[in-house]
Amino acid sequence: MNNPDYDIIVVGGGIAGLAFACAMKDSGLRILVLEAGESPVYDPDSYDIRVNSINLGSQAFLDALGVWEKIAAKRAASFHEIRVWDSNGSSIEFRAEDIGESELGYIVENNVLTVSLLETIEQKSNIQLMTGEKLCSVECESDIVWIATEQPSRSSCYLVVGADGGDSMVRQLAGIQIANQKSYGQRGIVAQVQATESTNGVSYQKFLPTGPLAFLPLPDGSFSIVWSCVTERALELEAMEEEAFERELAQAFDFRLGEFRMLSHRASFDLRKLRTDSYFKDRAVLIGDAAHVIHPLAGMGANLGLMDAAALFEVMKPFAEKGSDPWNYQCLRRYERWRKSVNSPTISLMDGFDWGFRNSSEQLRSLLGLGLSLTNQTRIAKEAIIRLACGLAGDIPDISRRA
Repeated sequence: MNNPDYDIIVVGGGIAGLAFACAMKDSGLRILVLEAGESPVYDPDSYDIRVNSINLGSQAFLDALGVWEKIAAKRAASFHEIRVWDSNGSSIEFRAEDIGESELGYIVENNVLTVSLLETIEQKSNIQLMTGEKLCSVECESDIVWIATEQPSRSSCYLVVGADGGDSMVRQLAGIQIANQKSYGQRGIVAQVQATESTNGVSYQKFLPTGPLAFLPLPDGSFSIVWSCVTERALELEAMEEEAFERELAQAFDFRLGEFRMLSHRASFDLRKLRTDSYFKDRAVLIGDAAHVIHPLAGMGANLGLMDAAALFEVMKPFAEKGSDPWNYQCLRRYERWRKSVNSPTISLMDGFDWGFRNSSEQLRSLLGLGLSLTNQTRIAKEAIIRLACGLAGDIPDISRRA
């Protein structure tokens, strides 16, 4: 069949899927974005308690797509310093000035980022969005892919992009195997809080024996918290009355920001790690959480997904410009090797940090704390870490390089 309904169908209207569709907006290819849920809504009078830490490489990518100006017109909080310490008092600080930058990254609410991506897509006639459409089948043939939804409806394309999260139906239906997965035995608690002692543009993280606690600055001076706890402790915290939770939060954070007042409800989610055996099979390719799920302790999840989208765009761009079938084995193989070489070590590193600082061995935790302190005194090592974390070093897509 030479003329399918679409050239590419992107399953999943989250950050990674929408970013890839945006990157392809000038390709001339016919693209469908299929999302099982409804489109998010941005409310300027309230904050989304789900936030993303966007590094400088991801910000450059979003800027190149014309999305960042839409984000900035809504709201985003920049941070120029990160302060990290553990329960024994060992610490490290990262500052933007150490690498000649004015910021290290931005905290962006999930709905602000998603709505801004959607606004960009809506301006392009070659991209169609369908919401409320749950995928139920993927059939890859030699030259085409057929997908069906529960509505029911059936569509065809040359390539299906699975951007539908950690429980990806594209991954399951295409027969892409999971290489490694495990539960961390933790839950992540998120909420918006106000501190009595606030600092401007500083992000904080403390490693506790039960899991890391992060405070991420928001534009109005409040904070978004991400408190990762062993499940038993998390359930205790979730069940607490608001005032009791506020006291526990201040104590866990060594009262470094004084006391806290809740500005939102609390939400939580189970934490797990996942890596797939491959990133593509036949005419199905995975990006973002569909291919890898990472511990949130360093806020790298959204950035890895955005760089997947940027890398897939880069390897496919030469074929899209020719107006030919966007599927190409060598191109997808290059994408897989490229992103695995970045994603797998990052996931393992975050896994190691979480395991080490939660380890029952006081000696091991002390050794890791000593490593923090020594690294804090080594300028070259600190600069290298910052540049990698900020998406300014390593094998990064051209579209995400800062001018």
